Amino acid sequence: MPFKLLVMASSVVHTMTDQGFRFHEHTADITVECWAPTLELAFAEAALATFEVIMDTSTVSPLEPTYVSVSGFDLSELLVEWVGHIIALIDLEHKFYSKFEVTMIDRTDEEYYLKGVAWGEEIDLDKHITRTEVKAMTYADLRIDTEELLTRIWFTLDL
Repeated sequence: MPFKLLVMASSVVHTMTDQGFRFHEHTADITVECWAPTLELAFAEAALATFEVIMDTSTVSPLEPTYVSVSGFDLSELLVEWVGHIIALIDLEHKFYSKFEVTMIDRTDEEYYLKGVAWGEEIDLDKHITRTEVKAMTYADLRIDTEELLTRIWFTLDL
């Protein structure tokens, strides 16, 4: 099954001790586990992991920045808005992305806010190796665990 090869290859490519992601099999979708020392870095890993499902990010040069601002009533909604927005950028900007930076996550009395940057380039199907379409991020299995030196995120992508 080609998707199983994707999962195995991506898990090996981007797994580090203090920051990274890996994929877990799911009935029809894919569950992603991300970890990093900070919430901002973990959200950036979630974006990168999502794009690794969509394509081989090593084929995308991070040349052009696209600035992103999203909000949510809690951290779970903020993550869904962040990942959903970067998925939508494929069609909105006609670009693929390979580098993500979350510059700020902040909270007011009413909402959480995120500011970030997705780095990529115009889509070139002769250069970029695509894998599978991601329709959306879901709330299924969504979990954000924060400790002093580690944030771990689990979420499921609808394929």
